[in-house]
Amino acid sequence: MTRAFISRLRQAAASHGGAAAVEFAIVLPVLAAFVIGVIQYGGMIIAYDQMHDAVSSGAVYVMRGGSTAATIKSVAVSAWPNPPGDASVSVNQACLCAGVTASCSSLCADGSYPQTFTTIAASGTYTGLWGSQAMSTSQVIRTQ
Repeated sequence: MTRAFISRLRQAAASHGGAAAVEFAIVLPVLAAFVIGVIQYGGMIIAYDQMHDAVSSGAVYVMRGGSTAATIKSVAVSAWPNPPGDASVSVNQACLCAGVTASCSSLCADGSYPQTFTTIAASGTYTGLWGSQAMSTSQVIRTQ
């Protein structure tokens, strides 16, 4: 009787059938945290690229001759798919004649057109599974 018990005890000790399940249970939380982190970071990159592409659309509009700040902003906002709730786009225009701030509506003293600098900036907060991250981007377009 005791020999049979000892024999079964040795067979149970030699068995490794549940080892994989225990190892998987130990590794699973680390693996899950890694996957969620990749999803969070990937979503943030996609959101940033969408915001950057919207600002680029506004910049292309300026390079093709658009100059009205309200229209530039409208182009950028309409090109931003899935903007966050606090999304904002701003457009700032400044003109320079020989490095000095000048009026954008008149010629420079030497008769040349002033250099026009249009800055398009966008910002928003990406909210994912593990929190929020502020995002911002801007582009400066120089035209003459």
